[in-house]
Amino acid sequence: MVSFKYSQLGFTPLALTLSLALSASSIAAPVKYTSPADAGVINEPQIIYWLTKRGELSPDATELQKQQAVAEFTRKARANNLAVPLNQTKRINQVLANKKQQQNVAAVSTLADSDVEKAVNVLAVLVDFPDLPYNDNQLTPSDTAMYYSDYAVAHYEDILFSSSGFAGPNGENLQTAYQYFDQASGGTFSFNGEVKGWVTADNNAAYYGGNDANNNDNDVAVPELVMEAVTKAVAGMTSAELAQFDIEDPYDLNNNGNLDEADGMIDHIVIFHSSLGEEVGGGVLGTDAIWSHRFFVGASTFGSTIPGTSMKVYGYTVQPIDSASGVITHEFGHDLGLPDEYDTSYGGDGSPVGSWSLMAGGTWVGQAAGGTYIPGTKPSGFSPYARSYLQERYKGKWVNERTINWAEIGETGLSADLVSAVNAEEVNQLSIPLPVSNIAFKAPYAGEYQYYSGKGHMMTNTMTIDLDLPAQSPLVLSFYALWDIEVDYDYSQVLINNVAIAGNHTTANNPLYNNVNHYISGKSSDISSGSGSDAWVELTYDLSAYAGQSVELQINYITDQAVGGFGMLVDNISLTAEGSEIFSDDAETVSSVNVDGYARIDDTVPGLPQRYIAQLRNYQGLDEGLENIGYEPGVLLWLENSNYEDNNVSEHAGYSLIGVVDADQNLIMNGSSDVQVRDASFSLYPQLAYGSDNHLSNQSQFDDSNDFSAPLQPQSGMVLQQLGLSMDVTAQSTSSQTATVEFSRNIVVSDPDDPEITVDFDVVVTDFEAAFSASVQGGDGDYSYVWDFGEAGASSDLANPTHIYSSSNGFVVTLTVTDSTGISASYRRIVEVVIELTADFSIAIVGSNNMTVKMTNNTTGGFGALDYSWDMGDGTTLTGENPANYTYTTEGEYQIILTVTDEKGNVEKSAWTFFLPAVVEDAPDNSGESSGGSLGWLSLFMLSLLMRKRQSRR
Repeated sequence: MVSFKYSQLGFTPLALTLSLALSASSIAAPVKYTSPADAGVINEPQIIYWLTKRGELSPDATELQKQQAVAEFTRKARANNLAVPLNQTKRINQVLANKKQQQNVAAVSTLADSDVEKAVNVLAVLVDFPDLPYNDNQLTPSDTAMYYSDYAVAHYEDILFSSSGFAGPNGENLQTAYQYFDQASGGTFSFNGEVKGWVTADNNAAYYGGNDANNNDNDVAVPELVMEAVTKAVAGMTSAELAQFDIEDPYDLNNNGNLDEADGMIDHIVIFHSSLGEEVGGGVLGTDAIWSHRFFVGASTFGSTIPGTSMKVYGYTVQPIDSASGVITHEFGHDLGLPDEYDTSYGGDGSPVGSWSLMAGGTWVGQAAGGTYIPGTKPSGFSPYARSYLQERYKGKWVNERTINWAEIGETGLSADLVSAVNAEEVNQLSIPLPVSNIAFKAPYAGEYQYYSGKGHMMTNTMTIDLDLPAQSPLVLSFYALWDIEVDYDYSQVLINNVAIAGNHTTANNPLYNNVNHYISGKSSDISSGSGSDAWVELTYDLSAYAGQSVELQINYITDQAVGGFGMLVDNISLTAEGSEIFSDDAETVSSVNVDGYARIDDTVPGLPQRYIAQLRNYQGLDEGLENIGYEPGVLLWLENSNYEDNNVSEHAGYSLIGVVDADQNLIMNGSSDVQVRDASFSLYPQLAYGSDNHLSNQSQFDDSNDFSAPLQPQSGMVLQQLGLSMDVTAQSTSSQTATVEFSRNIVVSDPDDPEITVDFDVVVTDFEAAFSASVQGGDGDYSYVWDFGEAGASSDLANPTHIYSSSNGFVVTLTVTDSTGISASYRRIVEVVIELTADFSIAIVGSNNMTVKMTNNTTGGFGALDYSWDMGDGTTLTGENPANYTYTTEGEYQIILTVTDEKGNVEKSAWTFFLPAVVEDAPDNSGESSGGSLGWLSLFMLSLLMRKRQSRR
């Protein structure tokens, strides 16, 4: 079986702000963008076929020679260069961040998500070349499974937009792109459009598809071809006819928050060229053929204008003459914002997604009709990661998800029902967010602790020190720093009294921001004076100009909407006067440094969100083709881990953005990950016979204490946290249309690696303080202790320590005990810090019309993430911790009720009653008085509110 893989060309979410921040139950992560050569559409057997047919590979070549030939032919797909335009990435992420904020303010009446329908209008253009006309394409039936004697316009109209299928090469009825997206969205997404062409390019094929040796062998001029093709296709169209292809504003270019309006750019362009793709060998063109991909025209200017019109061309997808619906829908998945889910480096065994998802090997799942199997004609459904993204971005019925909070699962178990993933009418996805634990990070410059700026977008993080400077000079501030900061867009500065000062490695003026000067960006590793493997650099600043003054010293870190490194690390701060040190802070002890966004950490940082996702897959609907490739139906358990931005398991085996937990850990001989995960589902029924797979018994139970890392082929496995979670399939219909699973967790999870020492601990939690006491048996009795309290920088070497937690939540606490002989054992459990939930808020009347209310949330306590619902008293409900100011339209008496719910289901309410419009008198001038005067005025104002309310009741 061939393993097909893909490259990253779309943008995805930032579990985080690089893309849409999904709901608390679903995560998305920042991703890298790679070469326009989409590695996932590689077809190795066809490459060998064409290399042999063209005489570039001997018919008698050995398997090793074939592998080497394929590797050389496809090396362009392994190159990683940031191909997606930076301005596009930043703009779309700003739009999505704004959209997320807007969702915190509910409209008076809105459609339920499942009732929202979305339609796109695609402009498809067929283009051939002077040296390769579409009707003289030099193809024969043996050259491609999607061979037609006539590639007429009607063929592409059908394969794209028909609601009843299209005629296959042998007369079979095959799935169209319209049908795929209709089924994937539960009937709420319509893939519509028109096909134009054939048009002929101005130049021969090699002019556009030849490889650029100076740019990772990328195709030299495909955006130019797209511009030519579209210009010719729309020639003669009226403005009104052209306008039908511009009904969306995905980048919100006018900043009005409306994404469903024209923006002056054609929304979706799908190009078909008259050759086979380079990814399948390139046909008669070889390396001069175009490699299928998603990319952009006029990348630096948000598009190029079509001559004679005011319309622009920007994003496009391109695919070959013989495309099946799999390649078309995969590339359009990028257009919708999805990343690839295979190993984009196209190396090794491949990611543990395989053909379970369209955005990985699922593109090549085919239909067997008339005795012929045609790859790519029955692509599989989306992964849970993709479904959650599409649901959050476009609404509709892409997924019907139930979130199960960690606190809901106890030792007694929690049962949940599932329907198959293709059924959008009932719950077809279960999401279990996991407790966040620390992950390894950079070691401090010296000692055990350091200061860290944090990583993310739209941040203004600072650390501040108040200093009384002596009258001596020179005064020199120095510290060691390690940084990876997006050049110019993000930056760090040292400020004295809010004024940035110059240092030995600062840049004087920022070309992007006129008001930013004397800043640090880029990477410390680019500076030759960096020391150690991580390239720590000593930064120095002359403070002599401030001698004799009391100053505020601040180190900041400022980021924009998208893209960026890990930020800034600071250690060993020192201030010298005439060469003698008068102040130092090495972060080893808690000091007077005031951190706001910065944090004092060790060599770990809090991990980003992770979740398990359960899906039920069968042989119906979009997943019908899975039967043709030997994939087993049942409950799939996925791990989504936003600590990783891609699925390049050849670089980080066992860890990926998204992957399936393979229920059957018996390796299939010589099988890639695509083959290994064919039996990943948990099921009550034995597997069907499959090739060299001799382990066909079913696995119905998942337990995270077991090893799912596939140690003999680690790129095909998943390394899991041992949290004591188990899942049992307790019921399953024979067709896998329905199933019931039961989750449970063992609150105590021990590490059994070394039975010679037994470790345990007790904990007593009082408010935020947890008192721990270790219990150890075995070993030589001379123990050392290492506690990890589950928070960044929180550890201890005491036998019975205490720790004060910063929030009410569940924390994974690990105790490792080592005796003098070096034998160690660990014990891990989840410690829950539960603070009583108290709902509270205050209000203030703002605005010139005295009809606008500002709510300030003062809620305290509660376990885990809190859910806020604001009943505004006029039929409107707002959500979010601190919703935007709300303006009433009618005078009268109102009561705002705040309802707060925590992850344990505790519910508390708080209410305010008031009358509008409020009579607000001018505040007295208290500029020369203490703050008590202002408070006195506020009290009078509130009294007038109450009096007004009482008067209205008479």
